[in-house]
Amino acid sequence: MSEPEKQVNSGQWKKGQSGNPKGRPRKGSSFAEILREIGEQEYKDDMSRMEAMSYKLWSEASKGHQWAITALMDRIDGKPKQIVDQTTRNVNVSIDGEDAEAYT
Repeated sequence: MSEPEKQVNSGQWKKGQSGNPKGRPRKGSSFAEILREIGEQEYKDDMSRMEAMSYKLWSEASKGHQWAITALMDRIDGKPKQIVDQTTRNVNVSIDGEDAEAYT
């Protein structure tokens, strides 16, 4: 009796060939991307929604609303750096704003 021929697995790829050449399919747009797209749409008077919201935010800050002032300052200057102080196993670890960036 002759031996049966070895079957080649059709699911195997050639050496060096990717099994998924196009890569993983993208998920849907992120929430931030969707908001950005809507914000770029024309709102009125040749003004985008983002521009209209910016004017509103400045208007509310000018009226003295603390939430609006904080929002503007956080976006213009960035949020202030915080100092992290933690004691672990009797060892005190203190990280200030400049060093904290190295750990993120």
